[in-house]
Amino acid sequence: MNTIPESLDPSLISALGDDVQCHERAPGQPPLFIEPKGGAQLDRDRFRAWTREAKPALEQLIVRHGGIVLRGFPTPDTADFADIIDQFPPFQDGYVGGRAPRLQIAGRVMESTRLEHTVKLGVHSEMAYRRQYPRRIAFFSRLTAPVGGATTIADARRFVEGIGPELVAKIAGIGIRSALTYGPRSDTVESSYEDQDRYGWNHAFDTEDPAEVEARCASRDLQPLWHDDGSLTVFATLDPFLHHPVTGRKLYRSGLHRDHTAMKVLDPEMRKNAKYPTGMFLANGQRLSDEEVAHINAVCDQFTYRWQWRDGDVMILDNLQVWHGRDAYEGKRDVQVALLD
Repeated sequence: MNTIPESLDPSLISALGDDVQCHERAPGQPPLFIEPKGGAQLDRDRFRAWTREAKPALEQLIVRHGGIVLRGFPTPDTADFADIIDQFPPFQDGYVGGRAPRLQIAGRVMESTRLEHTVKLGVHSEMAYRRQYPRRIAFFSRLTAPVGGATTIADARRFVEGIGPELVAKIAGIGIRSALTYGPRSDTVESSYEDQDRYGWNHAFDTEDPAEVEARCASRDLQPLWHDDGSLTVFATLDPFLHHPVTGRKLYRSGLHRDHTAMKVLDPEMRKNAKYPTGMFLANGQRLSDEEVAHINAVCDQFTYRWQWRDGDVMILDNLQVWHGRDAYEGKRDVQVALLD
């Protein structure tokens, strides 16, 4: 039988069977790493059968630990990742109006982002700029960057307590708005972007018809605003705090604290075609103070963790409980994603 660390739930770990072993990097720190024990799970057919047998336990472990990493299993290719995510229901709303420049690879599998490799992407809850969001997000490191490129994660279960009752009450009482700017219609998706606001609206909304963009916005409680240069800004009113549908825990879900979201005037050269810089702000038009922004960022940093990917790693996160980001990197990197419910 497996030797189960005291910090883990014995019944859930036992439900995975004797051919795997589990560990945390530190007690209570997400994610839970699950690895093969012995050679049985190194057989691709056996492993695929196991993912189906173990799915109920895996789902509970994702909630309990905020996420899991399947490491060392026979998952070298996109098809192997697709087989795992096909065990989970898809996020029905898809990535319509999504922020990250990315293309579909195969089926439900997408590129992680075409954001320039030199750019560090701060931790965030996927699609925090929308009322509709995936419950879970899956990652697959098909090719690990030789330098940098960690997919950072942050334990958002700790954020509300860390932010403190006074600031939580202020943000919750006022509410938040988001503004996302997309570039004018473009013929192609660039290989990389330094500024995501250049991503053409036709690619983000998967249509060439402005009227269809407006219809898709209306069905998602979004307010579109077209600009003379052909670019588009989409506004949304959001709840900064949500209760987890399983645990009931109150969770912070916002980008209000991020550097570009405090209604600051950004570098004109970076936003010269944008009427509104992308970001989040208080619903009354005010901004958080520099001290409040710094405080929330410090809380996020306190509970942000990183480790080096290994080729073939598959990570599935609870999108409300654990946020994700990306370190800058050098060399080739191929991390793929899928949005799950």
